[in-house]
Amino acid sequence: MHETTLMQNLIATVMEAVEKHNVTRVNRVVLSVGKLSNALPDALIFAFEALTQGGILQGAELEIEYLPVIARCRACGREYQADGFPIICPDCESKNFTIISGDEVYIKSIDIDCKKE
Repeated sequence: MHETTLMQNLIATVMEAVEKHNVTRVNRVVLSVGKLSNALPDALIFAFEALTQGGILQGAELEIEYLPVIARCRACGREYQADGFPIICPDCESKNFTIISGDEVYIKSIDIDCKKE
């Protein structure tokens, strides 16, 4: 299950981002997940809950936002949302395309509580 490894890396990134800011608690982590990323939402949630027991991430909410697949037609240059297969340009009907978005996974935002100084 690659979601566990993916989540370990994402949690490490969250910890690195918050370590310099006197964070007492992480309330929510928002992930952007492309529809072609091959990351299963239920597996991501399970891995997040399993890996955040104890510490400042315990009890944090994981919110997942899904990103559409965006393609660029190699024939006419049009960018369009690819809603299914086969992927066909809505302008010239070419099946020759490049995926430019929709296969990524990244941290969009982190909601935290900090110590007051």
